[in-house]
Amino acid sequence: MIKAKFRCVTRERKTSFVEIFRTTPTNTVCPNFYVLSHANGCTFQPHCEYCYLKSTFWHQNEQVAFSNVDKMVRDVRRWIAKDNLESYILNTGNLSDSLAFEGVRPMAPALVEEFRVAERLGKKHTLLLLTKGGVLHCKCLFKIEPCANVVMSFSVNTPEAAAEYERGAAKPDDRMEAARRLKAQGWRMRIRLDPMILGFDYSELLRQVRELAPERVTLGGLRAEKNLAKFVREGLFEGLVPDTDGKGMARYPRTERVALYRQAVEALRDICPIGLCEETRDIWEELGLKPDDKPCNCGS
Repeated sequence: MIKAKFRCVTRERKTSFVEIFRTTPTNTVCPNFYVLSHANGCTFQPHCEYCYLKSTFWHQNEQVAFSNVDKMVRDVRRWIAKDNLESYILNTGNLSDSLAFEGVRPMAPALVEEFRVAERLGKKHTLLLLTKGGVLHCKCLFKIEPCANVVMSFSVNTPEAAAEYERGAAKPDDRMEAARRLKAQGWRMRIRLDPMILGFDYSELLRQVRELAPERVTLGGLRAEKNLAKFVREGLFEGLVPDTDGKGMARYPRTERVALYRQAVEALRDICPIGLCEETRDIWEELGLKPDDKPCNCGS
């Protein structure tokens, strides 16, 4: 495993903050969406063991928060003004945790206000805030009124899996407490159980998610792109099988993936729509889910 020393810096972004993200590989069910590139990297240290961004150039040394928030807001405002888009989701958690840099470079409250204007105008444009943060990381949102055009999403795992592979992030109980508080306050809420890892018991976490009753849940199994293995702890990806054409992601064998998902699907099916992250259509259909609806975390 390659280890790296990290430092957090702020600098201005010269290029556009908003761009379309078209998902790959094409054999997976995944909605296209827009990305807000507010930062590169993550302040949670150590980084999650399985993080796919570890294999990127910039993620190995610097964690960069883009400081020119005024330009960011202007770019978002221009995006909201556009109609006939292929997606109306603006995902702030694709290249970084959405809230990890709030203590270094605040942006969330300013963005929420832009989407509050969109709400008043009857626009479909929606801001997605995705985090592995807890109560402390969400404090800026506790202080403002919720907005119907803003979705909070928490990525959670079992306490045992998090202690092993997500040591730098907030503990799962902290994440779920933040989710409960925000939902009670009136914020829209989504949950990601991703990556689900073989060998861990998800029954208690599923009970908590069921009790929370989010508007949708997304499930994802542990997976890895081709170049990621050399950046992670030996053994983590041991049970994964390479994609047949060598271009896609390595995953658990089909029967193991289906069994991993099925417990969650049966526990949550009557609570909310369920999606699978970067998963193939046949797996959706075997579990009785609706791939054409794409009820994923990043979908409208």
